[in-house]
This record gives sequence, structure tokens and C-alpha cells, in this order.
Amino acid sequence: MNQLTSKQQIYNYLQKMSQHFQLDRFSNFTTITISKELNISRSLTSQYLNELVKDDLVVKISSRPVYYLSKNALEQIYHVVLKQNEYISIHELMQELKYSSPDLKDFQKSVGYDGSLSYPISQIKSALLYPDGLPIILYGERGTGKMFLVSCMKAFCQNHLNEKGHIVLDVKKVSLHEERAAQMEDLFGYEHNGEVKKGILENSDGKLLCIQDAQYLSDQAQEKIADFLRYGYFCREGNEYVRVQSKVRLVLCIENEPRISLNENLLINIPVICHIPSLQERSEDERTRLVVHFFQEEQERLKRKILISEKLCNFLVNYQFQGNISDLQKSIKAICANAFSETIHGEEMEVRIYHLPIHLLEQMSVDKYEKEEATFVRIDSFEKHELGEKMIQMWEQLLNAYVDLKNKVNSQARFLEIGQDAVRHYYDVLVFEQSYHDARIDAMNSLVMDVLNIVKNAKNIILPVNCAYVLTRMIISTGRNTSLLNQWESNYSKDIQECLQTMSDMMMNESIIADQIIKQIKTATNVSLSNMNRIFLMLNIRMYNKELQGQDTMGIILSHGYSTASSIADAANSLLNHYIFEAIDMPLDTPVGEITKKLNKYIDNNMHLKNIILLVDMGSLEKIGDVISDTMNVGVINNISTSLALNVGMKMIQHHDLETILSESCEENQCHYKILSVACRKKEKAIVITNDVSVSVSEKLSHLLKNSLPKKVDIKFIEYDYDCLQKNKHEDPLFEKYDVVLMVKPLSLKLKGVRSVSLEDIMNFKDIDILNSIFKPYLDEDEIEEFNQNLLKNFSIQSVMENLTILNPQKLLDFVSESVQNLQLVMQKKFQSRTIIGIYIHICFLVERLVTKTAIEIYENLDDFANNHSDFIQQVNQSFDPMLKNYHVKMPISEIAYLYEYIADDEDERKVASDDEF
Repeated sequence: MNQLTSKQQIYNYLQKMSQHFQLDRFSNFTTITISKELNISRSLTSQYLNELVKDDLVVKISSRPVYYLSKNALEQIYHVVLKQNEYISIHELMQELKYSSPDLKDFQKSVGYDGSLSYPISQIKSALLYPDGLPIILYGERGTGKMFLVSCMKAFCQNHLNEKGHIVLDVKKVSLHEERAAQMEDLFGYEHNGEVKKGILENSDGKLLCIQDAQYLSDQAQEKIADFLRYGYFCREGNEYVRVQSKVRLVLCIENEPRISLNENLLINIPVICHIPSLQERSEDERTRLVVHFFQEEQERLKRKILISEKLCNFLVNYQFQGNISDLQKSIKAICANAFSETIHGEEMEVRIYHLPIHLLEQMSVDKYEKEEATFVRIDSFEKHELGEKMIQMWEQLLNAYVDLKNKVNSQARFLEIGQDAVRHYYDVLVFEQSYHDARIDAMNSLVMDVLNIVKNAKNIILPVNCAYVLTRMIISTGRNTSLLNQWESNYSKDIQECLQTMSDMMMNESIIADQIIKQIKTATNVSLSNMNRIFLMLNIRMYNKELQGQDTMGIILSHGYSTASSIADAANSLLNHYIFEAIDMPLDTPVGEITKKLNKYIDNNMHLKNIILLVDMGSLEKIGDVISDTMNVGVINNISTSLALNVGMKMIQHHDLETILSESCEENQCHYKILSVACRKKEKAIVITNDVSVSVSEKLSHLLKNSLPKKVDIKFIEYDYDCLQKNKHEDPLFEKYDVVLMVKPLSLKLKGVRSVSLEDIMNFKDIDILNSIFKPYLDEDEIEEFNQNLLKNFSIQSVMENLTILNPQKLLDFVSESVQNLQLVMQKKFQSRTIIGIYIHICFLVERLVTKTAIEIYENLDDFANNHSDFIQQVNQSFDPMLKNYHVKMPISEIAYLYEYIADDEDERKVASDDEF
């Protein structure tokens, strides 16, 4: 046996044995074992093994004893490229293998679990961890990976809930009555002449049930599933008396938007709706990882190292597959099959563009694949560029530059230059490389952008267009407790704090502005930004505002009245295009001590200021400056007006000294008068929002409606008192002052001639044309469509209740749903869906009023109602008893009377509809 043959035998042996390598079994990989198995002398075996290590074919572990493994086999098993051939110990080798190929569990196996899928996965986890689970809708185009996520749900339930079992029902489109009946029997089972057949829902008790293509469920099946979700039980077909309970975790998979695919009653009972993005909505990095993942699967199946043409990889990453991920996977299988037929023998397989299936090859011009350059990359050598890792690399550069600055290796200028380079890289990664749709980013980006615009206008500074988007992505990334970036910041918190302090000393003005942005973001989103976020903001401000001049003087307007000071301050700040004035409004009987306390708190939070100018409305407040903090200069001007504030503000912007501002403003300010005829005024267009609960609820509804608009419109939104409108009707001063183009009001408020919609109509997406017609003069067709989509999202029953009640909305809705169903049963009536939603809202507010002891006690002719409707009062108390006991409250008759009105309106509408049909 010659040396080459012996060496080849040893390599073949290691290649075969390493494919079945296990962490606790190394005995087959020692020199002695290999020598005995192949009947080659120990010295020759050792010699050939070391030669194979030098040839980069074998890995050597220099422990006692020494072990040898096939490098190729290890790389195939773990999908890695090993960086070296020799390791000190087994532990060192395993650390590299585990780091490069970590043990992923359930959702971590999803490409994009930390990116485009992070929000839907967080929704799914919340639903699964909820006691007994919440039903879930997954919607997305065909082939986006919905069923893969369902398999991850199964693994998650096994790992975290000790629940096993997984059933998938594939619902096909049906049209025949017999097939619809069979669908009901399959789902709910049946009983006939003593014969009992259990349905899928019953057999799924304690399991995860996925209904695939749920849009093909019949209306009858959807209604019955809705009832099951509401009450927790159902009846088999053929027996409406025996209640069957099943604790099933239900998932509905559909391809289109839920409101198009499923009926309204079913949607109301499913609180968790997850959108799964299409392949093109994923970031380029995620699409690349999907391509690599599918090629790695084929590599393992074919036992060939795959080398992929860079042009082919780029084509697959950027091609718009109609069937999304599933079509991508099929295409890669076809590519590998074509390439494998050419290389049946050998350890490596090259895949090129001409291996594409013919229908994809036809999409490319001839020169793109005939002149393909021979540039190939090993599939296992593709690096995983996690967003957190990229961000860490950039911030480590800044932190290292700070260490050099501290050790006097770098200058301040060089340190700031490196920091600004890091910011530029941030934009490249977060805006261009990581662009994918995330609902949380859209929502928070809008809030952050509003905050930045306010500060930009107030401080007259420039910030880049994408600053809000990048800052939002940073907030969301660091918001995950398990994120790499969060852990890195925790590990280096001391160094980051020192770096921040040094930068604050170097850039005081930038630090002050960054602090103001951070405080306002905290107020708007209840999210605290990290020190790295603050550094990012300071560097942005520095980059785009080279001649930034700090503001050392601030004006504070003090005035008696509900919002007098605020109105003057807002007007002056807007006209000056600078944030110059703060405002303190106060009732007439506010003691000086309380005002002093507010002023001193403001001063403590703004120690960078040198001067404060107080503009007051009464002589009695002139002495206020004598008793506040003595840490800065204070000037006081009496008899405040908007014109005086503008005069003072202009001089503050021009950085005049304190004495000049005070003396010249008082000298220059003069009063003028002009008589304006009332008839000359044009009424301002207004949308009025009112409800029978409270003005604060109207304010929240107004906020939801305004947030649904894609841009600001020239219409005033007014939250108005319900009782005033109910009493004054058309004679209310509101109609004299404003041109009311629309009123969002309860059904109980009757105002003829006033264009109106109810909250129930908006939530039902009914009469939306009325809303659209109001905004058409201000919005184009695309913006109207965006407005409608926002309405769908913002005015779902779940969203409305989350925004309008302080109680747990899901728990409260569950109680209300059960109570309303009980009421329908005892009254032997079925309410319209519009009426049900109205009752839901009314009862939710009712419970909150009862809990907070603010129930409505006044109702016209209450005694008559109690005498004439005693049966109804008894029915309500009986139906709502479980809910009332849970919240430890009793329902006043006045509240029952209001509930009666909803049901009476329902009957009136039915009668009108019936008359119309007749």
C-alpha cells in the first residue's frame, strides 16, 4: 500500500466518521483508533494526519489524547467556515462552532425574527402566553411563511407552556350546500340518532389548531367560530342543547386583509391580527439570509459543498417571486438539481446563472449569463450581519476613539470626526440596508418626527430628513431586553457615561438641545432613550449646525386664566419661529408660593440659562422675581400682551443684553385699536366630537381621528360638551361661531340638518363616504386611501378601548361580550352588529364610571322608566351579574335607562328598514 493510498484512506475514514460526530464521543478520532481501524502503523498514521492538517483538510485538537476530524464534514454539519486548523482543546473548537451556529429555538429559527418579523412575533408570543391563549389571525400573501410561523408556535408552546399537539385544517373553497354542511361537521362534529362524531375543534382541546385558507370558511362556520370564541363552548351539529368546551389555541391563516376575508362578527372576537410581510417587503439582508438558508439545506441533503455565483445570488435576492418565499425555495431546489446532474462525483458543486429554471432564465438578457464572471462564494462563508452587531461595531469605533482622546493619542477634532463617521454609517445601515415594514416603526416614527420638528422650529436648527426614522429604529432595537446592542450598552455603561460627559462638556449647546428632545420623546412615547441615543443626537446636531449659538435667556409668561399665558406663548413662539417663551397659567386665587415653586422647578431644570424674563399680567406679580431662586438674573415686565411678547422675543433672538431688552421693549411697546364688524368675519370650518361620557373621552377620539389623517388639514377639531348640545340643540353658540362640517356624536343626540356620523358607524366602517367627502378638498386619492386604512387600524374595537378606558380592555371586553349575549338570550332578541358595538362601548364606559364612582345619576323621568320597565331592569341585572360582581359595583337605574335607549334605537332602525323593504 503506497503512501498516497494510505493518506487517502485516512482522509476518507475521517470524512465518513466525522459526518456522525457527537460531542460526547471522540474515541473514533484518535491516532491509535485510526491506526487500528485501517491497519496502518501508528507512526505513519500520525505523519499523514499532520500532513492533512497542513493541507487544510483536517482539524487537529491538541488535547490529551489528540483528536483529528474532517474539516469539511464539520463545516457542513454546522454551516460554518472554520477559521483555523488547530485548536488547543475541544472546548475551544466547540465555542467557535456554537458561536457560528448557535442553538436556535422556536421563533429564532425564523429569518427576520429580529427584523421584519419582530413585531408579529412579539404579538404571537403575547397571545400564546395569555392565560388559555388568545386567537390569532396571520395574514399575508401566498408563500410568505405563515405555516412556518405556525410550526414555530408549536415549538414555542412545547418549550414554554409544556403543551404538545398541533393540528392543521386546510379549508378549500366550496360552493355546494352539501360541502358547507360537511365543513360544519368537520369543525364542530355531529350527533344523529345516538351516533356521536367529534369535530376538529373538540379533538384540538389543549392543542394548537391552525385553520389554513380560513377565508374559505362559510359564513355559517365563521359565525359559529365567533360564538365559540366569545363563550368558550359550541354545540355539535344536530344537537343544540349539549355544550362542548375546548381550550384550543386558534390560528387563522388568510392571504388578504382581514376585513375583506372574514366577517365582522368573527373579527370582533379576534384581538391579535399579525401582518406577515411579502418577500419584497423584507430587507435585502433578510432576503440574502433566506437564499443562503435554502442553499444550506440543499448542501446538507446533497452532501456537496455549494459554491454560488455572485451574479446568481444577486439575481435571487432581488427577483420579485410571485409566490414569495415558497417560490424562492422551489427555484433553489431546481437550481441545485440542475447543478447536481453535472457534478454527481466530487465534494464541491458550483451553481451558476444558467442553472436557473427556464422560466427565470428567460427573465434575463443573454449577456447577463453568457458573460458571467467566475466569481464564486462558498455558501457557508456568508457572514450573518445582525443589525445589533453592525451597530455595535460602529459604536465601538467611537468608544475606542474616546479612549484615545482620554489618553491624549487623538485630538478633540479627530474624536468628533470619528463620531460623525459613525453617524453616517448609522444612516447607511438603518435607512438603506435595513429597510423593511414594521408597524411599530411607522407609529413611533410619527411621534418622534413631531418632537424633532417642534425642537427644530423652536431652536432654529437643522436635522437630516431621516433622523427621526433612524432614532426610532434605535429606540426599538435597544428596547428589546435580549438584544445584542442592549447587552453591549450594559457591559460598557461606565465607559459610555464617561464618553457622554466628555462630549457634553465639549458641546454644551448640543447637549442642552439633545436633552430637550429626549424629554419630549419621553413625554410623547413613555420611552427613555439610552446614553448612546443621546450621543447620536448630539453628533447629528453638531454635524448639521456648525455655528450653533446657545440660548442663555428664556422668557416665562405668567397670566391668570385657563389658558391665557399658553395662548400668548404659543402665538409668539410661532410668529418668531423660535421656542422663546414658556407659559404658566393659573386661577385667580393661586397663591404666590405655588407660582414660586413652579418657577424654581423650571430654573432647576435649566441651570444653563443666565437670564429669565418674566412677563406678568398684574402688578401684584411684579414682586415674584424677588422670591425665586437667585442662581440667575431675573427681569419682570408688567401688563403682558402678544405684541409686547413679540417685541421682547425678537430682542432675545438678537442676543441683546438683559437691561437693553427690558428698557427698549417697555419704551417701544404701544397700544393700538381697531373696530372689526362681526359680519366681516368668516366662520372657521370645524369637526365637532362629542359623547355622553365625558369631554376627556371626546379628546381621545379626536386624537385618534386626527392621527388617522396622513397630513394636517385646515379644519378645526373641537371636543364639545354633550349636555350643552342636548339642551341647546341648533341654538348652541357653537353653530354661530363655527361652520360645523361634521359631527361625531352618539346615536341618542338628534340634530337634523347637521352632517354627522356615530362612533359605531366609524368602527363598522359604515358611512365612510361622509368622512371622505369632508376631507377630499384637502387630500388626494392616495391620501384618502391611506386615511381609510388608518381608520381601519385606529378604530378597531380593541384599539378604541385601549385608548379610551383605563381598565384592562381585553378582560373588560370579554365580560361585556358575555353579558350582552346573555341579555340577548333572556330578551329573546338578536341585536344588529352596529347596536352591539354601541352597547359594548357604552357598557365599557359604564363600568369605568362605576369603578371610578362617576356614574350618570340624572335621567329625565327616571321614576316613570323604573315603573314601566321593571322587567328590563331585572333582565339587565341578571345578564350583567358576573361582570358587576367582578368589578364590585352595582348598576344604577339611570345607567340602565341609557342602555335601554340603545336597544330601542335598534328596534326603530329594524322597523324603518322593514318598512323600506316592504
